[in-house]
Amino acid sequence: MKFLLTLTLLASTLTAQAITIGAYNIRNFDYDERSRVKTNKPELANILEDLKADVLSVEEINNTEEFKSFVASRLPGYKAELSLCGGAHGQRLGFLYNTASVELLSFNEDLAVSNPGGSEVCNSGSRPLAIGLFKIKATNQKFFGITVHLKSGSNDSSVYKRNQQYSIIRETIQELQYKTGVKDFYVAGDFNTTEFISRGSDYQKLNAIVKELGMVNLTARVACTAYWWGGTDDGIETPSILDHVLVTPGLLKKEPTTKVGGHCQKVSCQQVAERDLGVSYEGVSDHCPVTSKIQ
Repeated sequence: MKFLLTLTLLASTLTAQAITIGAYNIRNFDYDERSRVKTNKPELANILEDLKADVLSVEEINNTEEFKSFVASRLPGYKAELSLCGGAHGQRLGFLYNTASVELLSFNEDLAVSNPGGSEVCNSGSRPLAIGLFKIKATNQKFFGITVHLKSGSNDSSVYKRNQQYSIIRETIQELQYKTGVKDFYVAGDFNTTEFISRGSDYQKLNAIVKELGMVNLTARVACTAYWWGGTDDGIETPSILDHVLVTPGLLKKEPTTKVGGHCQKVSCQQVAERDLGVSYEGVSDHCPVTSKIQ
């Protein structure tokens, strides 16, 4: 009986320590001016509930007050912490987190990636880094989360800027590790790695930074994280890999399980007609949520 009780307590402890992290670019919440589409909030709520994430990096939150109100009304037990700055298009970013499993100890934003080498201005250039220090309540383990939304585009200047941003992210992590003594980090969000599938500069630079920091790219083997029109007006949408979740090994207590949700999961990352992608693509985002159970 004592042995069985010990196993039960051990199982309960392991369950309590299970932590899921991830990222989701929620297209220009709560109204996308380009497509003139309001965010389908019931569908978004369903997606977020299904993820069961403990810490989720979120991007493109244009209406921050409405997002916080949405979280309060539709996602009990969760809170949102978002940046004040959002780059040239007002696309704020930050975290959605489960208050039962993690505690947010501090939050700040870093504008260094917005205009590398230039002046730091809140609402111009690219989005800042959103940096949160979290504590896992079950174990008291501290870790930093960094939400990113790097420069978009596949032209040479965009790729060059992303390469600069990768270097700044590396320097930011190394500086925080040195100043705070906290060694564990995750970095997640929309890296806009337009050359990842083709194994181009984005792929090479991201892999180099991951290796240099001793991190693990949990999304290295996912089939897709987003869809786009593919550059041809044939009505067929094309999968791509733009979003990533990177972690330090100290956050990996067991073999991680990574998955994509939304329309990526629905069509298994195949090329399909736009209508087949469904309501999450039409009314929530061209991106899909990606999550990893890491503990």
